[in-house]
Amino acid sequence: SKLGNEPTSRKLSTRNYLEAMFANIMWQAQRALHGQNSHIALPGCLVGIASMLVLYKHWADDRGGDPTKTFLALIVVQMLPLVFLEKKILSCPDPVSMLSRFGTKVLLMHAAFLGLRVCCWPLLEMGLGVCNLLGLVAVCAALCWGFNFSPRSAAAHFDVACLVLLGIGGAFATEVVDFHNHQTLLEGTIFTSANYIEILAFVPAVWMVHQVAKKNDESLNMYEASVEKQAAAFFAFLMSFYVMEDLVSAYRLFRLEPFGATGHIVHFLLVSDFACFLLAHIYNPDKLPGSLRRWLPDQWV
Repeated sequence: SKLGNEPTSRKLSTRNYLEAMFANIMWQAQRALHGQNSHIALPGCLVGIASMLVLYKHWADDRGGDPTKTFLALIVVQMLPLVFLEKKILSCPDPVSMLSRFGTKVLLMHAAFLGLRVCCWPLLEMGLGVCNLLGLVAVCAALCWGFNFSPRSAAAHFDVACLVLLGIGGAFATEVVDFHNHQTLLEGTIFTSANYIEILAFVPAVWMVHQVAKKNDESLNMYEASVEKQAAAFFAFLMSFYVMEDLVSAYRLFRLEPFGATGHIVHFLLVSDFACFLLAHIYNPDKLPGSLRRWLPDQWV
């Protein structure tokens, strides 16, 4: 029987070693990017770069209504919630388990604007249609596999529906007021709605982290068992989608509109930094169980 259990034991040993190595790599990367004293120096610099691009385009815009300037301004607004999360999430009693609280809502927000893009694909193409379709499939997989989401639990996310309606209402108001829009009202509302919902995608996370940090809420332990699975699903979707959304778009725009391409790259760097930051704390070597930590070389501990 001992010989029969040996292959299983070797598999577990290899898995433990790989998990411990990954934990250390993420932690060392987070310390290299953020240092010991500041968690928002790098994110702040990235937002500053994007803001400087907006100011330059505003200064250089002689005719007014430059779409690249508007796009860069939206990028800055979209980056702010990520900076807030990196600053405040460590103030929570259990920052690791916060992903279990806001992960489903953030993914549902992404599913909302991706679903809108895919449904309107024959009428209006936003970004790359195939990438939107792949992103929608990926976010649905992350919700079902990582967070066990089902339509029966949708009532618990009424706040997400309110944010989606807020984005659509704001888009309609924007298009009604914008007399310089060359699209039809329907096309303009659809396009702007998708953009506004994407901008609001991380607002549920900001709100929940703010509330927990403010109330010092410690009722998060029920999520600990599955947080690593949730983190894997959440960030696998997030990074794969924004590779398509940002890096592929930056490659396509680089020669035609280098400032727009730079905005995409800066946004992707911030998303990557956020992923590294949170994964480093989820897989912190100091918090790993003893069965994992013993596989780390002494110089890593």
